[in-house]
Amino acid sequence: MFNALSTRKRLLATTVLCGAIAPMAIAMPAFAQTAPAAAEAVQVEEIVVTGSRIARPDLVSSSPVATVGEKELEQSGVVNTENLLNTLPQAVPGITSTVNNGSNGTATVNLRGLGSNRTLVLVDGKRQTPTTQAGSVDLNLIPPALIKRIEVVSGGGSAVYGSDAVAGVVNFILKNDFEGMEVSAGYQATDDGEAPIYSGDVTFGANFADRKGNVVLSLGYNKREALTQGERGGMLGSAWGDNATRTGLVPSGSGSMEPGRVDPFVATKFITLPGVANLAANSAFFLPDGGVRLYNATNDTYNFAPVNYVQTPQERFSVTSLASYEIKPGLTAYAKGNFVNSKVVTQLAPTPVGNRIFRFSLDNNPFLTAAAKTALNSIGSSTAYSIPASSPWATGTYTDIDTDGDGLFDTVTGSFNKRLSDVGPRVAAFNFTGFQIQLGLKGDIEAINGGFDSYFQYGNSHGSNTLLGDTSLVRIQQGLLLNAAGTACADPSGGCVPVNIFGQGNMSAAAANFIKTRINSSQDYEQLYAGFTFNGDTANMFSLPAGPIGFAVGGEYRAEDFAFNPSQDLATGNLTGFNASPAVAGRFDVYEAYAEVLVPILKDLPFVKSLDLELAGRVSDYTTQSDPVETYKVAGTWKPFDDLMLRASYNKAIRAPSVGELYAPQSNGFPTSTDNCSARAAPNAATRQACINSGVSASAVGVINANQQTQTLSGGNPNLRPEEGKTITYGFAYTPSWLPNFSITGDYFSIEITDAIANFGGSASNVMNVCYGTLVNGNPSSPYCQAINRLPNGSIDYISLTAQNVATVKTEGFDVGITYRTTLEDLGLPDWGSLSIRSLYTNTWESTTTPDEISTPIKCADKFGTRCGNPTPRHKLRTAANWKMNQFGLNLVWNHLDDVNDDAPATKYTVERIGAKNYWDLSADWEVSDNVAFTGGVKNLTQEAYPILGGNASPSNSGYPATYDVLGRTFFLNARLRY
Repeated sequence: MFNALSTRKRLLATTVLCGAIAPMAIAMPAFAQTAPAAAEAVQVEEIVVTGSRIARPDLVSSSPVATVGEKELEQSGVVNTENLLNTLPQAVPGITSTVNNGSNGTATVNLRGLGSNRTLVLVDGKRQTPTTQAGSVDLNLIPPALIKRIEVVSGGGSAVYGSDAVAGVVNFILKNDFEGMEVSAGYQATDDGEAPIYSGDVTFGANFADRKGNVVLSLGYNKREALTQGERGGMLGSAWGDNATRTGLVPSGSGSMEPGRVDPFVATKFITLPGVANLAANSAFFLPDGGVRLYNATNDTYNFAPVNYVQTPQERFSVTSLASYEIKPGLTAYAKGNFVNSKVVTQLAPTPVGNRIFRFSLDNNPFLTAAAKTALNSIGSSTAYSIPASSPWATGTYTDIDTDGDGLFDTVTGSFNKRLSDVGPRVAAFNFTGFQIQLGLKGDIEAINGGFDSYFQYGNSHGSNTLLGDTSLVRIQQGLLLNAAGTACADPSGGCVPVNIFGQGNMSAAAANFIKTRINSSQDYEQLYAGFTFNGDTANMFSLPAGPIGFAVGGEYRAEDFAFNPSQDLATGNLTGFNASPAVAGRFDVYEAYAEVLVPILKDLPFVKSLDLELAGRVSDYTTQSDPVETYKVAGTWKPFDDLMLRASYNKAIRAPSVGELYAPQSNGFPTSTDNCSARAAPNAATRQACINSGVSASAVGVINANQQTQTLSGGNPNLRPEEGKTITYGFAYTPSWLPNFSITGDYFSIEITDAIANFGGSASNVMNVCYGTLVNGNPSSPYCQAINRLPNGSIDYISLTAQNVATVKTEGFDVGITYRTTLEDLGLPDWGSLSIRSLYTNTWESTTTPDEISTPIKCADKFGTRCGNPTPRHKLRTAANWKMNQFGLNLVWNHLDDVNDDAPATKYTVERIGAKNYWDLSADWEVSDNVAFTGGVKNLTQEAYPILGGNASPSNSGYPATYDVLGRTFFLNARLRY
């Protein structure tokens, strides 16, 4: 898939790849030297903390780091790691196992609610291959059995790791030194035995060559069974809406129901029903015998909830191998291979025909009663009318005629709503396969008192998607037009069968098969990634009075290539139940150089135990950008005394446009929107002046001929610039010497993203209303007016709604972390073991998105709803307490989510506020011996109720299942066997 590069780019790539190998030659002389005897004194092992590439003797960092350890993963009983990550206060849930409508088969993590594509996912400090065209990583492709710990750094990290680390970094650290064999098996289900999940893992590890080498092989499997809303029952078994006064929930649903209904399409036309006033708003509801009656919007809705999944089914296989070999003291080669296959299925209600325009035979239609034909005849028109290009299966100009003079039109046009249960539910089967190969060489360099790491990595995420239960708009239209006798299709090509959509259960099996369409798509995301790093200090060259300067320098090359290949019906939008997805293909290359220094300024002075300055910078040259982009970091730590550390940092981060944002093809649409400067719009004096201000000729304003529909263009934008994020953090870490094993941290954070990428304007009507409204008044420099492209005669050619750098996103708050470990004996109690407590708290008082310079900011802190989406509670708390005595342990976890309010003050809903939620998880572990251990527990012990909403719910499960537990009390049991 990777195409040939230009000579310049090829040379640059070769330079980086050579740099990944060169450190071996640089380091070689040091291995032949014999260190002085004095050097054999006890040394402190240095480690690299996520957020920096500089090795240091402790876990102290200028950036806040939250860690989830292996034990915590085991005690939580999670099979999918995103479910545990989403309980961290820093995270806002993304796509999870309980998201059905809106799921693309992946699992994501979303730090600070800034989007999964603004959270960088690493494995052992190196990038994981993305899965989607947006650049998001599927966490399903990271093997859970090998996770040693997860480190989460909130705030910008682009200076250290490159693009995408705007909200922060999630680093999965794997067990790369495992020895022995471990077999684990797990099971979990609700207290009713529903939604079971099975998991099993086998891990082997061995040392060889006198412990110079180590190899690890891990095999994993898990299966997650489906659970539908209908099977769950209760309030989840129904779709809900708000009553007329918005004071209570009532059973509701979709206006596309199984019997079906039809509305007039031609303006001023209506449906004639006995005893009913002739109004354009009348809608004809089809009866089982082909008759019609007046549609009742309150009672004639379709309950789409029962077949939707509460838990989406998944089957996952993984094979991972890690290897390392010490070639000689101080020089180690390492390798990693990872293969994962994840299959996820989502299921929606049968495909809806929603406000779709069709022409259909009337006079000779055998499926309609005589009374129904009379009632529908009045929607016909003997005056020419046009069906717009936005309905390409029926587009054209028509005049309805009565050939036999019996008073009934041969063919008429209507706007249909129907639920096609005849073809079964809509099922989307996602099949993702990911593999990643990594080769590296790392070692010590005595001259810099440090070492090097050089690496090469290739990864591919392949996905295929099969959509079942959808239908072809073209074939429905073909089957609605009958021959003169009404016995067959007027166009019998392709095996056409007359289609009866006039009443519930009336469609023949042959017709259902004819209109069905099987949709397929495939996608590939390839990543080529190579780099090298030198890190160390200046101790062997010089030192400042406070100590040597630590440093890390390096370079990276990365090429990313994405291709999405849909079947024809999916690409063209010839579908009733799924959106069109045109083909996408594109790539980018980036060449990067970075440096980082840790400068000790003062040390061991009164009120200055240490004072350090940390600087980092990175230059990135993208093939999609005309100029290189720079990111940087300025941070510092000050320890007035041993117990207290103050820290602060300022980061400039970026997120480069994804392949999809750059290269998604432009597709046209024809929404209903009238040119404000046209004769049809009859502009008033203020609008007329705004049109002139924007550049429309004064002689053309109010004279331009315009249709009710205006052409739009939307899709990717190759001229997008990288987003810029500026992060400020400052806080403290206090570890009192008078209270051993206790620590508390507090950190303020502020992240502001400018030039954020978003679809511009929202709609053609909104773009025109803003451009020619009082705020912009036709200012030609406004992006709203620049989006309107006109022909020389003044008429609109098209309105551009492509992705642009127009939005601003800001979040602000404060994090607190507390840890404490002690024994009960130290607390003055009997010697009954040890106790540890860890608590993480986040107060998010601002989470605001400003779509563009004109729009009103959307404030989402403490909010949920149709504009903000998933709830963003202001206060989030996660506290875990662990008691351990000998081989027994007891664990209690409390997750608290503050109450949230609806985000649309101008619209009233029955549920305007979701109250605070408290989730209690209890588990116990028993180490039977050195070889056998069990962990069992219960999640949502107190059965905290899932909030059911009406019109302000998400598309899934009548609420927000990614945030609130929709399954209720769940039990789990895991067993481990070690040798």
